[in-house]
Order: sequence, then C-alpha cells, then structure tokens
Amino acid sequence: MTAGREPRPTEHNAGNTDHETDPLNAEAGVTAAHTEIRVQRIRLGELLGRIRDLEAEWTQEAIARITTENTTLKQRVRELSLDNRNLDERLQAARSNMRFQDRRIADLEASLADPISRQ
Repeated sequence: MTAGREPRPTEHNAGNTDHETDPLNAEAGVTAAHTEIRVQRIRLGELLGRIRDLEAEWTQEAIARITTENTTLKQRVRELSLDNRNLDERLQAARSNMRFQDRRIADLEASLADPISRQ
C-alpha cells in the first residue's frame, strides 16, 4: 500500500484484507498507466505527423524564395521609413515657413490699417 492512500472498499473487495487489496490497487495503477501511455503515444504520433506535413510543404526552393522576399521587404521598409522621415522634415519646414508668412502678412495688414505708420 502506498503511503497516505487507503484502498476504498467496494463490493468486490469489501471483505479483503490489505495484503489482498495491494495487488488490486497496483494492477489498477498499471492499467491506468498503460492507458495514459497509449493516449500519449497516439498524441505524439499525431503531432509528429503534423510536423512532417509542415516540413514537406516547404521545399528548399520555397524557403530560399521567401527568405529573399523577406530581405527585399525589409529593405523596402527601410527605404519607406527614410522617405517618411524626409517628408516629415519637409512638412515641418513648410509649416514653419507658413507661420512666418502668416506673421508677415499680419504685420503688413496692420501697417496698411494704421494710417500713422504709413507716413
């Protein structure tokens, strides 16, 4: 008998002594272990089959093509990021120029509206 586990009396073993129930408990444990091993082997076989199927789909040529495409796309992302930064800098410069022009126009309008400053 294992430490801390008492066999549960059932109709089958209600009158049995400890030395009679120990083999029954061990046999049940072995049966449960075999069942679990069988389930795990089936699952392992399914997973290995899925891995094999996935590997079969990717030929060396396909892997090389995708790697090349990935490199090309990374380069394109770098180029577009650089273009975006350049355009953002140009936009900021244009906005700064617009603010300067708006102030200049406001100053000219104010000087036209004020007859004293015309003289």
